[in-house]
Amino acid sequence: MNSEEDHESNLKLPIRKKFSIRELGGAFGDWGTLIPFIIGYISIVGLNPAGIFLTLGITNIILGIRYDLPLPVQPQKTIGTIALSSKPSWSPNLVISTGLGTGIIWTILGLTKTLNRIVKKIPIITVRGIQLGLGLILGWTALTLIFYDNLLGILLGIISISIIIAFINSKKVPSAIILVLLGIMILIFTNKLTLFNIRFSLPIFEFNIPQWNNLLIGMVLAGIAQLFLTLTNVMIATISLIKDLFPEKENSISANSLAVNMGLMNIINPFLGGMPLCHGSGGLVAQYAFGARSGGSMILEGILEIFLGLFFSETLFLVFIEFPQAIFGAMLLYTSYLLVRISFKDYKMKSLPIIITSGMICIIFNFIIGSFSITLGFFVGLILYLIFSKRLT
Repeated sequence: MNSEEDHESNLKLPIRKKFSIRELGGAFGDWGTLIPFIIGYISIVGLNPAGIFLTLGITNIILGIRYDLPLPVQPQKTIGTIALSSKPSWSPNLVISTGLGTGIIWTILGLTKTLNRIVKKIPIITVRGIQLGLGLILGWTALTLIFYDNLLGILLGIISISIIIAFINSKKVPSAIILVLLGIMILIFTNKLTLFNIRFSLPIFEFNIPQWNNLLIGMVLAGIAQLFLTLTNVMIATISLIKDLFPEKENSISANSLAVNMGLMNIINPFLGGMPLCHGSGGLVAQYAFGARSGGSMILEGILEIFLGLFFSETLFLVFIEFPQAIFGAMLLYTSYLLVRISFKDYKMKSLPIIITSGMICIIFNFIIGSFSITLGFFVGLILYLIFSKRLT
């Protein structure tokens, strides 16, 4: 992957390249982390598939046009994890009300324009630590998906990884599209997807009214923890990744603008039945890993999500449920590799122990406290930096 050439070409990327098959391949890059939450929200919580895909699609298109970057939206992972794993699971109104709560807070923080100053004061070493931690967490998730099923699943995972390596530098044949087609072929071959399963149906829209009592309950149970995770994984890690991957774009996006984005989409989307959304460094690096270099990937993803959500939401849900997890695992594994590689960019030997310690805190405590381990790893790295800052200069 020749990053310098990509940066230069992205400055004046022709329209035809912004909507090329390579950008379409990149659009599938973040589906490995996106799809499990979509499945859970529909099958466990009971959110409307049409509402989820419609809000995802519209949001991706607007952001793709605004920033011209592969800056996809992802589920708010702390809220999603708690909502899906609680016994009993959360109600649809509790989910959307919590999303509204985070939207209000991020809008206020973004409009006060204080986040830029906070992010600029964060040492790059602590950012590298949580990038390493996130990469390790994604890598572990990838391995569990590959080894989840049986020997055939492992073999499929190896084949998928081989396809990614074989087409890693191909601009004409994106590996992500090959893998999606491979998964669909497997579904057809195993009779899990037939002509009888493909149903054209108009969606039934629901206008939802969030409830203030659910907003307060959801913010206490998950929303506050989500704010800390978003601050580290979005405000800090994503801004840093944009500087690493798209240095020519670093002045066109800020922590304040990201906060306003997340605020507005989480204020509007709940009324349409959308799940709580945020930006994320994982989604950014995933789309980049599979060829996305402009906002064209997000626009293409958004158009696809709207089309499928409007006319094939039931069929799409079936495909996601039955799609071979090993393929998603292989895609996540490559994303993990790229994120881990970035975490060691321009490092100094003196800072290496802090980066590794912070990253290991993230992955180890992920098994204990879930997604909040990213926040814990960040603060551990920050404390270590403050203690040893004189030795690092």
